[in-house]
Amino acid sequence: MNAHLLRLTLAFHAVSLPLTRAAETRPAYTEIRKIDCHSHIFEDVAAFDALFRRINLRTINVCVPGGDGRLEEMDRVALSLYRKDPTLYPFTTTFNLLDRDQPGYTDRAIAWLDGAFKRGAVGVKIWKEVGIEIKSPAGKFILPDDPIFDPIYAHLAKVGKPLHAHLAEPIDAWRPLDPDSSHYSYYSTNPQWHLYGKPEYPSHAAIIAARDHIMQKHPTLVVLGAHLGSLEHDLDGIAARLDRYPNFHIEVAARTRNLTRHPSEKVRALFLKYPHRILYGVDAGWMPLRRPQPPTDAQRQGHANSLELRYQADWDYYAGTGETTYNGRKVQALNLPRAVLEQFYHANAERLFKLDAAWAGKK
Repeated sequence: MNAHLLRLTLAFHAVSLPLTRAAETRPAYTEIRKIDCHSHIFEDVAAFDALFRRINLRTINVCVPGGDGRLEEMDRVALSLYRKDPTLYPFTTTFNLLDRDQPGYTDRAIAWLDGAFKRGAVGVKIWKEVGIEIKSPAGKFILPDDPIFDPIYAHLAKVGKPLHAHLAEPIDAWRPLDPDSSHYSYYSTNPQWHLYGKPEYPSHAAIIAARDHIMQKHPTLVVLGAHLGSLEHDLDGIAARLDRYPNFHIEVAARTRNLTRHPSEKVRALFLKYPHRILYGVDAGWMPLRRPQPPTDAQRQGHANSLELRYQADWDYYAGTGETTYNGRKVQALNLPRAVLEQFYHANAERLFKLDAAWAGKK
């Protein structure tokens, strides 16, 4: 370990959990309850139900975006899955952005959210369209700390619902395309989200600062930073914010691949210092409502199979020992202690989203 990494690891050492890898029997994959806190399952598929029950997992369905006019349709599908099986399909809602310039906007948004909470929604998602897509009538990008949203954030804090915040993009969105980047495939095929050479857009730093400003203005609001809080490149920056904002949490959905690019001892140290602040997720989407043609049963089973492979690969990285393969790269597994795995995989999500902890094994 080089001197710089040693200093960083020691800096994470102020924890009750030891950094030493004490001998401990690795729990079985299906033994620990698992919650995928960031999912988009918008069809009733028996193969998905069977997979989740077999591997002891439930998934939180996330409704986004709020600016494409399909919020009520997403809500109906998420609600139908939840009512069919609340043990497998809790869901979060979002708020409409289309009428944001109309009088009474925040009152309508809050009324919608309260209705969603009564129907069972466990949280609220805000998506990257806020910051890098929607604009004010004057043509300026609306940042997530815009005063128009303050009454909504204050209401969420009052009623005790977390804000699941996907704000900004990975830093690679603002950098030249790099075939070695974990996000090369996405930005090379979705150029609308690749912001390099587009100075009219807010910077990554500006959007992250706006997200942080929300927590400064609303210190009792619980904020769950999606995708490592869009700081996947900066573990020190993540730690600094976890220290600064006691109600800030992060989840790893679609960013485990980024964690594997960091030194394993530093990633492990982050988990050991903040075991109550990091949640598990994958961000896999199954949204037939956005497809021109209905999926086939073979496609449904194929998605279930790919989900299982991802869940298993994640488990091998977080719970495994020695060398493992992740996204085609040889990496060192984290060998997290069972107590940390329990928090990461289910207990933190149960606490933040106020989920019933006695769901495992229900039929």
